[in-house]
Amino acid sequence: MRVVVPRRASPERAGLRRSAARLSWLALLAASAGCAAPRVARSVDGQVIEGRYIEARAYALYAIAAEAEARGDLATALQAYEQAEESDPDSADIWTRIGSIRCRLGQRGAADDAFERARAIELDYAPAHREQARCDLSAGRLEPALARAERAILLDPDRDEGILLRAEILRRLGRTDDARLALRALLARRPWSVDAWRALHAVALAVGDRASAEQAERRLRELASRGDAAGRPPSSRGPLAELDEALVLGQLRRARRLARDADLPPAEVAVRAAALGRVGEAREQAELVAGADPASASALVALAVAADLSGDVEALTRACDALHAAAAGGLAVSPSPLARLLFAELLFRRVGRDAALTWLGPRPLRASGARDPLSQEVERRVARELAGGAPAAP
Repeated sequence: MRVVVPRRASPERAGLRRSAARLSWLALLAASAGCAAPRVARSVDGQVIEGRYIEARAYALYAIAAEAEARGDLATALQAYEQAEESDPDSADIWTRIGSIRCRLGQRGAADDAFERARAIELDYAPAHREQARCDLSAGRLEPALARAERAILLDPDRDEGILLRAEILRRLGRTDDARLALRALLARRPWSVDAWRALHAVALAVGDRASAEQAERRLRELASRGDAAGRPPSSRGPLAELDEALVLGQLRRARRLARDADLPPAEVAVRAAALGRVGEAREQAELVAGADPASASALVALAVAADLSGDVEALTRACDALHAAAAGGLAVSPSPLARLLFAELLFRRVGRDAALTWLGPRPLRASGARDPLSQEVERRVARELAGGAPAAP
């Protein structure tokens, strides 16, 4: 099978392909600049993660597949993932995605084969166990689904996705008390998790637990009113916390003033806005900084992340083009540690795990000091994502 690219592709699709090419090129440029070996051990948030050399063609095909999957074109996604596998047959990540798509297309036997291939490559690859559990759940195979979900949690205990999946399986099995207990345990660690409160609300409604349902509804309203819909905890007070609060409230002018008071570079205001998911503020500040300093890699990264989060493929392509030009010409100033992490996440979502690891490079990465909860949270999130190997939805 081959993914056929039409001659007159839409501007959005053409922009996505250019973005994928630029992203892959930037990751490969980082590898060549750092003289990276085919296998490189990297330290992220104290975790040693080893990545492999991957052909640029596999990167690009993975990006096309991920984009098609995101917009629901499963047939194209499967073709592109299978072609990516031809260039990179030893990727547990690709085989896991193939299994997931095959399952959603009703090809359950072929899906199981793909999951087995993934585990043959990496026996303890948590996403393979988790995605097969999801496939079993969709087929009504609840007991095998529970066993696989629990195996995934054992391998990757910090990933909320597995805990939420297990709770849903328990609910379907009629073990509602166990499901509520699991969700309560998760909420004790992640009291700002919207997904966990929603799941608890569903379980409470199913069993007629009015008190828990009302509590969940109340907490969801509170989180929405406080702007915590992404499940982020409020930062402790301090200059950076005040700056982040201003960004969350849309007070960009105040955030700029606070950044000056804290001796924070203007580009970092855009980076922090992107890290907080404040697309408008990130874009406005990044465009201002990049206009004054086209070689500001941090500003260009913030632009790219903001474009990616908002689904603006054309803006993402422009930002990647600018990064590409600056990096190729040796003009770009190195992005800040937080910007590097955010771009690694972007690569992870759009291209894949190995591209993100290549971008981060072989040297240890510490994004934050003890007084910057936002950077610490992003650092932990990236470490979890790269260790787990499955991108979360932006």
